[in-house]
Amino acid sequence: MKHIIREHVANEAGITEPQAEKAVSAMVGYFKTRLPVEINNEIEGLLTGEDRAD
Repeated sequence: MKHIIREHVANEAGITEPQAEKAVSAMVGYFKTRLPVEINNEIEGLLTGEDRAD
């Protein structure tokens, strides 16, 4: 899923995919400092394709 988000950000913002990767990573890093760990686990699971609901 992360590659889909990266491509979407690149297309919508008119930036390169490496720039979009940095933007997505920055957003995830921001969320990790502001949201509860449970939500961070869900976000990380969505981005990596892992089921973290266990």
